[in-house]
Amino acid sequence: METIIATFEELAAKVRRDGLLAIEAEIGNYDNEFLKKGLRMLVDGTNEDYIAEAMNISMEESEERHNINASIFSQAGAYAPTLGVLGAVFGLIAAMRTINDTDAMAAAISAAFIATIFGIFTGYVLWNPFANKLKIKSKQESHEKRMIIEGVLSLARNESPAMVKEKLMAFLSDAEVRRLSGV
Repeated sequence: METIIATFEELAAKVRRDGLLAIEAEIGNYDNEFLKKGLRMLVDGTNEDYIAEAMNISMEESEERHNINASIFSQAGAYAPTLGVLGAVFGLIAAMRTINDTDAMAAAISAAFIATIFGIFTGYVLWNPFANKLKIKSKQESHEKRMIIEGVLSLARNESPAMVKEKLMAFLSDAEVRRLSGV
């Protein structure tokens, strides 16, 4: 986040000093494709409202894709314990069929417990945490993209580097603001 602020602060200074076309040569230097897209539209003279709309649509579609992918793991986390219990039921049915053979019955009961543990473990220790991590990453990416959109629109409005920095610092936590301000 702090690097985004520094990037837009530098870009705002260059735009103020040399005009929008001066940043065209620098677009390829950035790794962030979303940033490049916004800067290209800006340099091409695209209307500010269109830039905002296009970038917001891109961000929303990305969020939707991320939500779909996270929901796959959420569903796996929801179904895994049920499948574990189902495995336990089948294991206990097998145990009851072999009630006269204690070795076979013990093996079936053991399989029933393993199925239960496996289902609960994968659901609560693997799939649900993985889905939550994907959701958190998606929110962080969207937060960064909102910041980039605001930075690009600030450049379009030819705002001063200080104004751009101040505006983008609103996206940071208090601790990040203090660290960036040196307080």
